[in-house]
Amino acid sequence: MGSGSPAGRCTLRSSPVPRHRPRASAPAPIDLNPRTDTPLDYPVRAFGEMTPQDYATLGFMCGLEVHQQLDTRGKLFCRCPGGRWTTRVDAEVLRHMRPTLSELGEYDGTALMEFRTRKEIVYQLDRRTVCTYEIDDTPPFPIDDESVYVALQVAALYGLDRVSELQVMRKQYLDGSIPTGFQRTAMVALAGALPFPDSELGPDRMLRIRQLTLEEDSCREVSDIGHRIVFRTDRLGMPLTETVTEPDLLTPRDVETGGRMLARIARASGRVRRGAGAARQDVNVSIAGSRRVEIKGVSQHRVLPRLVHIEAFRHLELLRIRALLRERGVTAELLALPQLDPPWESPLALDARSLLRDADAEPLQQARDRGDMVAAVRLPRFAGVLGHRTQPGHCFDHEIIERLRVIACLTSRPFMTHSDDPNSLVRAATWRELRAALGADDEDAIALVWGPHDDVATAVEEIVGRCREALIGVPSETRQAHRNGTTGFERILPGPERMYPDTDTPPWPVPDAWLAEIDAALPERPDVREARYIDGGLSPRAARLIIDDDHAELFDTLAPATALGRRRLAAALECRLVAWWRETDARTAPDPERLRAVVEATDTGRLHPEAYDTVFDALLRQSERTPSSVVDDWAGRKDPEAALTAAIGSLRPRLAAMRFSSEPARLRWALGQVMPAVLGQLTLADVRARLIAAFDIGEQDA
Repeated sequence: MGSGSPAGRCTLRSSPVPRHRPRASAPAPIDLNPRTDTPLDYPVRAFGEMTPQDYATLGFMCGLEVHQQLDTRGKLFCRCPGGRWTTRVDAEVLRHMRPTLSELGEYDGTALMEFRTRKEIVYQLDRRTVCTYEIDDTPPFPIDDESVYVALQVAALYGLDRVSELQVMRKQYLDGSIPTGFQRTAMVALAGALPFPDSELGPDRMLRIRQLTLEEDSCREVSDIGHRIVFRTDRLGMPLTETVTEPDLLTPRDVETGGRMLARIARASGRVRRGAGAARQDVNVSIAGSRRVEIKGVSQHRVLPRLVHIEAFRHLELLRIRALLRERGVTAELLALPQLDPPWESPLALDARSLLRDADAEPLQQARDRGDMVAAVRLPRFAGVLGHRTQPGHCFDHEIIERLRVIACLTSRPFMTHSDDPNSLVRAATWRELRAALGADDEDAIALVWGPHDDVATAVEEIVGRCREALIGVPSETRQAHRNGTTGFERILPGPERMYPDTDTPPWPVPDAWLAEIDAALPERPDVREARYIDGGLSPRAARLIIDDDHAELFDTLAPATALGRRRLAAALECRLVAWWRETDARTAPDPERLRAVVEATDTGRLHPEAYDTVFDALLRQSERTPSSVVDDWAGRKDPEAALTAAIGSLRPRLAAMRFSSEPARLRWALGQVMPAVLGQLTLADVRARLIAAFDIGEQDA
């Protein structure tokens, strides 16, 4: 494929650029909230001001699709190594995607939408992480046995019914994230439920799981500018599980809690990847009267509550807009755009270049100088709607602008203005001329869009199409999360037409022996392990941290016999071990047999708790010494009483020469001076009592 230098790269081209401009996208599938009683008069409230009952009034419902990469040696349908992040580029492949018909002879709406973008898709290849399978020049290898085995383990931890035979399907992806244009995926397990004791709605709730699938991961996006999107293929083909829940998460905080619970259970297998991009979730949100909207690729649980709260109120505002349009008598027929090419020859749009004036804003003058198309669109009875608030800092016009950015690939902002904008780029006189030319009255809104000719043609259709969708309220969309908690359009929500059987991969029977082996050695589920730790003397916080920070296996291997020993070990793993990792820039677990010496010395009483952290640190850092010799430094000293008496005697003249603000301060300083002499052999309480007696410190003062 050429060398790693830019001069040595080669470019492969497939699927020529389509000559015609694809027409409007097919309508999205219907996925409605079961409640239809939208509380249109409900006031907008900030996150944190709402109670679970408030969300019940809204009809808030949410489900998760959790994607988790598996920690396997290779990829799912080839034998390339998995888990290698790279920036090296040995070759580039250029492609254009085209939709295909489903088994029923239908096109998926999402695929048609992506086709309309006319994207050039560039794949950057590193020969060490990719092969000809992933660029669709070689049939798939047999499915990776290790990946199937781990997926079955995760399914067992979730308590799902596992299938007896894997049937590989193809799921269309024309956004370019997979070079083949489809993702190979197989159903692994179905229909289960998990106890959800941490729910805001009470400890008796359950979280139902619809299914778990095993599929290949997509490419990693590098850039997306205009009609050109660039991907890197190091992540492509890595095995991951997708766990889909039912919409049982009825408050934003439950969304975060449920996501964390699913992640903890998957990690209990010990076979999933950690780190940036290894786990992410799609969030499905709706309220009463709306339909499901999917927010893609949220990688941090802590952002979920505010994100879904804002999305719920976006739905409410869109439903208020629908009610307003219905009151005004707006119908789909009023927003019907004839299938003309170009579309500005229709009654709803016109070529506005000749109507622009020199006094209009600079972006419009620059567009005219570049020779760009400028089109005006009449939106019947939409006056005031484009300026209706939908999200913090955004109005309904943002819904349209995001569509144009994604589908029409207009990127040189600003590329649109409208008559509801108080900071419009167009003078009032120009708006009057545009209204007259379009036959618009004061009840109509006018949108002005500019850019390359073909892109503006697509934009005109999308402006009218998105306003037509306002009549249904909340369109079924896939949206992307922004850092401030708002969302933006990404694509139309896919429908069932995107799925069809993979004819290259035969059915794969699941061996009964595998299922028996997995069930016999199934790891302890995190909630069960956490309860065991709490019963053993750990605090709920310490028990959770031990599990979440992957210290549980080491903790159970060492298995302290006393509650005191368990508490000291838990604290040392969370603080001392992490400090050692930071110092050494390593993440390897220490040898359990080396740490066993401090655990046993504490359990038997040879080592007092005050010396635990000191001995633990020494065992980690003094690798050249035997564990017993390290412990003996602190637990094997003879006559600690004599050592304490000597330390107090040497302290007396120094203490007499010093001045302190209070008696407690005097005692604290004295403790710090003498404790090292008897650390691990006498308790802090014993030493404190001796100091009070030796220096006549009042009990009430100390």
